[in-house]
Amino acid sequence: MKEYIFVLEEPVGKREIKIIASGMMEAFKKAKEFRKNLVQETKVKVDMILKGVRYTD
Repeated sequence: MKEYIFVLEEPVGKREIKIIASGMMEAFKKAKEFRKNLVQETKVKVDMILKGVRYTD
């Protein structure tokens, strides 16, 4: 498994989220869903950037 680290840039600051997934597409879909829910709750623009990948056992 891999741990994908995404940076969410909000108007109030940056936040990192870590998603454990087997592949990039799975991680991206989870991150996109998380971002979508955040935008619906807060009604602000949130940009998302992949920061890196950490390989785990």
